[in-house]
This record gives sequence, C-alpha cells and structure tokens, in this order.
Amino acid sequence: MNIKPFLLFGSLLPFGIAAGRAQTVTTVVEGTVVDRPYSTTLLLSRAGEDMRIHAPRKIAVRDGRFSFRLETAQPQAYELAFEDEYRNNTWLPILFFPGDRNNDTVRMLLYPRDSASMNRVTGGSHNREYRHQDSLFTWETPEFLAWDSLQDARYENRTYYNAETQTLIDRLDNGSDSREVLDSLLRVWYALQETGRHMSLEAAATDRQMRAYADSVQQERYTHIRNHPSLAGYYWLYQTQLFGSAEAQPLREEIYRTVYAPRFPEHPYTARLDTVFYRRVQIGKPFVDFEAPDLDGRMHRLSDLIRGRVAVIDLWASWCGPCRRKSMAIISVYNEFKDKGFEVVGVAREVDDTDDMRKAVEKDGYPWPNLVELNDRAGIWRLYGVERAAGGVFAVGRDGTVLAIDPTLEELRKIVAKEF
Repeated sequence: MNIKPFLLFGSLLPFGIAAGRAQTVTTVVEGTVVDRPYSTTLLLSRAGEDMRIHAPRKIAVRDGRFSFRLETAQPQAYELAFEDEYRNNTWLPILFFPGDRNNDTVRMLLYPRDSASMNRVTGGSHNREYRHQDSLFTWETPEFLAWDSLQDARYENRTYYNAETQTLIDRLDNGSDSREVLDSLLRVWYALQETGRHMSLEAAATDRQMRAYADSVQQERYTHIRNHPSLAGYYWLYQTQLFGSAEAQPLREEIYRTVYAPRFPEHPYTARLDTVFYRRVQIGKPFVDFEAPDLDGRMHRLSDLIRGRVAVIDLWASWCGPCRRKSMAIISVYNEFKDKGFEVVGVAREVDDTDDMRKAVEKDGYPWPNLVELNDRAGIWRLYGVERAAGGVFAVGRDGTVLAIDPTLEELRKIVAKEF
C-alpha cells in the first residue's frame, strides 16, 4: 500500500476584462521529444480536467517531433502527458498556455520523466509569466529536496510509518481477513491517518518542516497574484483551489472575489470557481439535489431517496482504491443504524461504461442503492466541490442539512447516533 502524502501547490501583464470575451484563436504547437523513442503519443486536455473522465486528444510523435493546431475560444491552461506514462499511472503533466494572437507558435522541448525538470515551453506572454512566477516562488530548494529525499528513503527502508501503522498496512495488503475484521482494521487506519499518528516520530518532524516551508512560499505567491493579476495567476489560483488546503480557502475566495472574478467575468475558471465558492456544498447548508441513473438505467432523484432520513451521500469510483475502502468501512455504520431509518446512496464516477462499477459493487458488497455518473454528464462532482477528486462523503440530516463533509468513520458513527 503506497499512501505517501504529497504537497501540491502549484503579475506583471495587463490582462483585463477583454480577456473574458470569446474570440477563437489558433495556436501552432510544435515540439521535440528528446531520448524517448518509446513514446509515440501525447495526450492533450484542458488543465483541470481529469483525463480518466474526459477523453483527451491524441497527438502523434514521429521521429521525436510533434505538431498540432489548437483552437481556443478562451485563453486557458492546457496539459500534455505522454501516453505511456499515463497508462502506467505515472504521468507528469506538461503545462502550457496558448499564444496571445492568432497563429502564434508555442514551442516545447520535452525530456524523459527523470529529467522532466529540463522541459522547456516557450512562446506567448502567459507561458513567460507562469515561468516567471514558478522561478520566484519555488519550494524546490536544496533544503526542501533533501527533506523529500529523506522521506523517500524512509519509505524504502520501512521507517516512514511507525511500527503500529506498518503492521496494519501489511495486514491490509495481505487481504486474508474476514469482512468484519477488515472493517475494524480500516477504522483503525483512518483514525491514525486523520490524527497524524501514522508516521514515525522522525518522519512526522520532517513532514512539519516541509509543510511550514511550503506554506511560507505559497503565501508569498498569493500576495503576488493579488498585486499582479494575470491569466497565469488565475490558473494558479484555480488549480490551488482544486488541490490546496482547506485552511487557505477563505484567502483564495477573497482574492477571487475582489480581483479575478471582476477581471475575468466570462472565463471558464470564473464559472467553475463561482460554483465552488458560492454554490458549493457546505456544512450547515442544504445538500445539492441531482438526478442520476442506476445500473439498470432507471433515473432517480437524490431527494426522493433520502427525504426525511439521516443519510450519507457517498461519491466514489470503481478505479479509486481509497474511495472503495472508505465506502466498505461505512457498511458497519449502515448495518448498525439502517433499521432506524439511516440511508446511504452511492454514486460512482465512471468512464464510458459501467462494467467495472458492477464488479466493484458485487465484490465490495454495498447494501445500499448505487447510481452512476458516467463521463461527468450531470456535473455532480463539480456541484459537490470535488471535481478533481475521485470521491467524497457527505452526511445529511433529516431536514436536508449537510452535517459533515468527509468525516472519519468514528465521527460519522457519532453523528448518525446523535441523530437517533
């Protein structure tokens, strides 16, 4: 079980309200691939879209070179990924922005994965500004990289987790225990992880150093994008909202509301962040209703399934191991309170078909109704503020008020017990 936590954080250009108006621009993208004869295809997608859900465009690499034309109605960030890396689930996205004017050229020089820091993207003011920000606000200093290497070494020699957690992980990986025992082990695992007691003392100390350093760099970047608004800064704000810590959300919301929403009123990032900040699911507010089909194709409205009940809305995916482990752990809570009126409704985020979902439901033994969100047709993950996550758990009271978001198993059990 590889559960290494990671930190993901992702001006000077006058890019004003006119940037929000739709105007189709064609960018020529040309690139050279160095020392990668085994890579024959690149995958292209909008940055922020999950390629597991939204099928990417394929770009052929021939004799180490590639070229394509990109038409955009709005300037926004895109990502390239090598298909061979993507298939192995080890891809590193290559970020770029289209050119400023029609038929501008963006050029790339791309290296193997272990030399990806040498990748170069040139052409267009947005790419130049993003590189400028990355050079100013980087946590990849020798000191930080030494801490990161130290944590990697602890993984290799099995000293990253403390003895209790390592024994637990080994037992979970073995998979020979009964469902009841597995449920109890999962509860212990989530409790350790939620309270930060899964690491050894040495690993925990290094983790605190890394987080404090990265937080200080990130705060400096927030100040910069507030004082120097640009498309590059807006993308970073958008991406950091998708992946960043909850603690900084009020700051991101304030910068979005006062700086970027007025400057880019019609931009796709504005539409998405408007949902996240103003129409998002929040504790103490009503859940967001939606319709989705079950595995037999029958449509169901969520409110009809949970009306008047204490309930859990469980967003998961057949391809997400942690989601499925969390869902399986909820079975014990469901069995304890189902006769009192407790309900769980699962919704699986699937791609193209439901074959893997059917197998997962049968293997994991979910005893509650499960609906499917196929290729993000209903936008459920966006409505619930987890667009770039595989899933999420939302506890709801009888009156439809959200009681908790992603509670631990023991927190969920206490919340449900209190309602009865």
